[in-house]
Amino acid sequence: MSGFKFVAKGIVILLVTLGFASVTVHASTYKKFSGVYDGLLKTYVHKARKNGVSYMGVDYRRWKNDKRHAQALSFLIQSRPATLKSLNEKKSFWINAYNFLTIDLIVRKNEQKSIKNLGSLFESPWKKYKWKIGSRNYTLDQIEHKILRPLGDARIHFAINCASVSCPDIRRETYKAKTLNAQLTDQVRRTLQNRGKGLAQGKREIRVSKVFDWFSIDFNKGDIKGWLKPYVAIDKNTRISFLKYDWSLNSTR
Repeated sequence: MSGFKFVAKGIVILLVTLGFASVTVHASTYKKFSGVYDGLLKTYVHKARKNGVSYMGVDYRRWKNDKRHAQALSFLIQSRPATLKSLNEKKSFWINAYNFLTIDLIVRKNEQKSIKNLGSLFESPWKKYKWKIGSRNYTLDQIEHKILRPLGDARIHFAINCASVSCPDIRRETYKAKTLNAQLTDQVRRTLQNRGKGLAQGKREIRVSKVFDWFSIDFNKGDIKGWLKPYVAIDKNTRISFLKYDWSLNSTR
């Protein structure tokens, strides 16, 4: 074997080894993150009600003082999302990351009224704050609009939580690649069953979440009725309007 071929073969072996190592590191750290985060969700997410709307609330005060939050954050930022392969792995990872980082923002800033208070005159809170995951910095806006939405599954809008009363509920468990399809469908159904913020049906009109208005292009390219058909019986002449959106913090207190 010539010296050139020997070196080339060595480089290939090294690259394969490094690639395998990256996948292994991600799998290990993400599994730890998911486990700790899942425990936090089960401990601090409970039924709540505010301004006439029922929702799943977060006990941010107690969450903030739990050492597991710092552990979960450490595991998340050590993850290597570039090694994700399957579509469901990407979806579940970034949904979990988005929701956890939103909670991190609330507890870090000790916000008690609304996430919108954390923005500025020129930047929303979704664009203002960044977290480093792996080798890159991400804002919540980037995760939602540059990573999750392009994956082409509108159900994601019912899984990511913006820490607000009218936002689709945060789930009391992490999203997992193996069960993601069932989890996302369940999130849609739960949201639409909530008359206060998901869907309120009348004889000639239905009022749905503003999510359908803001991201209408994601729902059958604006055909909201068509998108809703698998979930709700809607007459073709039924008019659609949108529910008022409550940006109050989705806290349990």
